[in-house]
Amino acid sequence: MQDTIQRQLQPIWYPTTPVDKIPMNIYRAHINRKFAQNLTSSHDLHRWSVTNPQDFWLDLHDYIGIIPKLPVSVTQAYDASIPMSKVPKFFEGAVVNYAENVLSGKPLDKLALVGIREMEAIEGDKWVWRDVIEIVRKVQGALRASGVQKGDRVGAIISTSVWSVVLFLATASIGAVWSSIASDIGEEGCISRLQQISPKILFADTASIFKGKTRSNLSKIQTVFDRLNSRPQVILIPLANIQDNLPFQKLETFLTKTDNLPLQFTRVPYSHPLYILYTSGTTGVPKCLVHAHATILQHKKVSYLHNSLGPDDVVFQYSSTSWVLWNIMIGHLSAGPTLVVYDGSPLWPSPKAFLKLLEFHKVTYWGVSPRYLQELEMTGCVPKNEADLSGLKMVQTGGSHLAEDQYYWFYRAFPTKIHLTSVTGGTDLVTSWIGTDPAGPVYPGEIQLPMLGQDVDIADAITGESVRDSGKQGEFVCRTPFPSMPVFFWGDDGSKYQETYFSKFPGCWAQHDWASYNPLTRGWKIHGRSDGVLNPQGIRFGSSDIYSIVEAAPFNNFLSNTLCVGRRRPSDTDESVFLFVVMQQPHKMTNTFRESLKDAIRKGLSNKHVPRFVIEVDEVPMTVNGKKVETLVRGTISSGKLPDKVSNTVANPGCLGVFQRFYGLELETRRAKL
Repeated sequence: MQDTIQRQLQPIWYPTTPVDKIPMNIYRAHINRKFAQNLTSSHDLHRWSVTNPQDFWLDLHDYIGIIPKLPVSVTQAYDASIPMSKVPKFFEGAVVNYAENVLSGKPLDKLALVGIREMEAIEGDKWVWRDVIEIVRKVQGALRASGVQKGDRVGAIISTSVWSVVLFLATASIGAVWSSIASDIGEEGCISRLQQISPKILFADTASIFKGKTRSNLSKIQTVFDRLNSRPQVILIPLANIQDNLPFQKLETFLTKTDNLPLQFTRVPYSHPLYILYTSGTTGVPKCLVHAHATILQHKKVSYLHNSLGPDDVVFQYSSTSWVLWNIMIGHLSAGPTLVVYDGSPLWPSPKAFLKLLEFHKVTYWGVSPRYLQELEMTGCVPKNEADLSGLKMVQTGGSHLAEDQYYWFYRAFPTKIHLTSVTGGTDLVTSWIGTDPAGPVYPGEIQLPMLGQDVDIADAITGESVRDSGKQGEFVCRTPFPSMPVFFWGDDGSKYQETYFSKFPGCWAQHDWASYNPLTRGWKIHGRSDGVLNPQGIRFGSSDIYSIVEAAPFNNFLSNTLCVGRRRPSDTDESVFLFVVMQQPHKMTNTFRESLKDAIRKGLSNKHVPRFVIEVDEVPMTVNGKKVETLVRGTISSGKLPDKVSNTVANPGCLGVFQRFYGLELETRRAKL
């Protein structure tokens, strides 16, 4: 069923903004005039952008106002004769600075940042652009006085705060390389990342605040410092009145090193490193992905054209500093909105708490995870009755699949004028592959539009040939270069980079996601990781196909979480699908409920999609960003062994031991019968 053309859905949302006021439409009209085209939709515009990449990227650079303009000597976006796998450089011969493009041209007295911490006043700490620019200037001077130069690494163990934003912008302004880790990541998680990049400076919050509790970070900071070979200068950011006796500078003392020079921006080649992001490291040492200043082109494109952001908007994106959405939300500042940053749990004291924040700060753009919306739905509240959401224009979800049923719930519970949109992207590109079309309809369960310039496709898993228009599921790939490709992996000779993205299909980027395209709606779906594709009886499908049924009504009234993986032991000739479920209290698993889950999957998909085992567990492993950790469970039940090492990004590694016994589940059952 999933390997055939999918049924055409009815749109659940249409744009209400006048057609000629939507930035995407205005840009399409510009392309029609300049290049004598007759593009009639955002999909037409995207197709033009990937069939004419040189014209597109050069024009986009000028249209969205990247500073400085390209010199007349730059006549191509990149050298098309260089294979994608060799990472061709964009705009060779030109220079740029990410921070300059965020900070320049802003009205000085307009509100720029609002920092809110859990357990503190909802009003938050408010900084206008004048404040932001002045503090960036002070940090820049102090960094230089501390010996930080272009190319040096600046690390931070830091929460999502106004300081995280300005410290990054100051680092970027001098061409140094930023790398942040959420302040609640454990010692080993910090060390395994920072040891690889040898930071010259390390900023660190003295405390972490989460779910109503304040935890001191002082012991962790000392341990990290002691074990880092680079022995960085440590700058403490005091929080929550934590008293310390560590031999490190306070932020206040550090800032006294600054000078009276005006804020200056070091312009660098587009391929110059901007920041280092890390893979999750759930199955090994985290890879260090180095992204460049060219990323500003992607972030301004998304902010202006896909998300329709401008100076009148208020953006609230929930994210930790370890998650790529933190990097992306700072990019939104380039369009001039006010950015609200939040430090704490989205679920404490209740998922409903964010609704009051949206109302108080008149948020227009809200970025959340599907998991959060699921938690909000489980409270039984109707958000439009809980808070004034009249200013909210867009809710964008990322991090995992937004199931079809969640769209229907959203438009029952929220004002129907809001544009609910889902995106898919990631750390690999610091932006989205597919995301929002502000000028087109929304179909439940589907992602609207590939981002302009992203030449994405669905490839046959064996041949690499396109199967997109057939509606079949396949490997999600990108066929031409884009500005935010990682320039390299830190400490890699190039072999890991090639293995990660180009070993599947030579010369073509493989994202290792399992995806499909609906030619009737032109929408996209991500079904899960392709290395985790379920394959019982030769039927290939993604775990999200199962989640879209068992995490939807009515089951979401009984289940608080689920995890679906395949088990294939060395002696097995076929794969067995396991569905692990966590029941909401006071509900209990019964044979009747188990069969109702199987029946729903059978009716919604097919008999071959029905899991062989449906098993209740107390919890399933999740990352600190709320993602299900399928790989570790699959490995455990297929080998009978626990992983040698579990990343600190896994929030609850202790629950993995429960899954060991499912390696020999049939034997257990047989013994019980004897």
